[in-house]
Amino acid sequence: MKVTLKQVSEYCNLSTATVSNVLNGTKPVKPETREKVMNAIKELGYIPDEAARQLKMGSSRLIGVLTIGYNYFFTEILEGIERQAEELGWKIMVGSTDESYESQQVLLDSFISRRVEGIIIAPTHGWTKEKLERYRTIPLVFIDRKVEGCENRSITVNNLESSKQAVMHLVEEHHYRRIGLIYADTQISTMDERKQGYEEALKQSGLAVKSSLIRACDGSIDGGKNSMDNLLKENSDIEAVYVTNNNMLQGAYKSIQEKGLRVPDDIAIIGIDVQPWMEFMDPKLTIIQQPVRRMGEQAITKLLHLKENKEVRSEELKNILILGESCGCNKEIS
Repeated sequence: MKVTLKQVSEYCNLSTATVSNVLNGTKPVKPETREKVMNAIKELGYIPDEAARQLKMGSSRLIGVLTIGYNYFFTEILEGIERQAEELGWKIMVGSTDESYESQQVLLDSFISRRVEGIIIAPTHGWTKEKLERYRTIPLVFIDRKVEGCENRSITVNNLESSKQAVMHLVEEHHYRRIGLIYADTQISTMDERKQGYEEALKQSGLAVKSSLIRACDGSIDGGKNSMDNLLKENSDIEAVYVTNNNMLQGAYKSIQEKGLRVPDDIAIIGIDVQPWMEFMDPKLTIIQQPVRRMGEQAITKLLHLKENKEVRSEELKNILILGESCGCNKEIS
């Protein structure tokens, strides 16, 4: 049988109002009173009625977070969000769209029905400012990706500039001329910017952007492997490759190893987004490191600013290029 608030108050020999104040923080209470109530809750197994508490207080203190999956990248972002939210007295509710437009809409509606007070979201392809109008009554912050016309609500990183820097490094420091690109054809801002950075680096270096050296896939490990297989098959003189997410990087590296090629002697490689498995790679990978947890922390701050009707601007955090041995050198620059 469910323990009631009245039973907790009788057990403590306190009024229900006092017990309620301890649970909801509505009025200050003496430390010994708070301790008495918390001990009673533990001993009796009392579970607060969260829905009733929300109605009474007029606030859920709840934030919805929508990722595209539970990979290491978004797990790190979630840790940043959760840490910052807890410090500020908020809770989070998490869902994954798996890159589905339809799932995203269903989850958004579900979050709102649960009275979340704001939503942090990695938007799938197909979301526009006009389509988001239906959610105009709730603060929304976009993370890792942009929605055209809502840039001031985004927390992103300098994908274009850091990609350009990585490819320029291959050209200027190692004098490669035949540089390939593997990217995910997902039609989202993140991948578009990484591809653009690659192209701008080649043009600035006086090199032609050749379609024969560019492969698009679905962003998976298998997609990366198949793309690398194809690049090596059709470009026997390829010298280096930039791979624009960690799944494709695993696949590309597998392709290189299966063909008995050596990194960086036969082909150099640069990837993006530091992952735990990279610690065991030999040679050490040259990688673009993203400020992942910082993105999560900033998202909470921006969301609460929106909730308080404060002015917000687009925020672009900075990546760091970590130079290992896979490109032929071994140092760090920023």
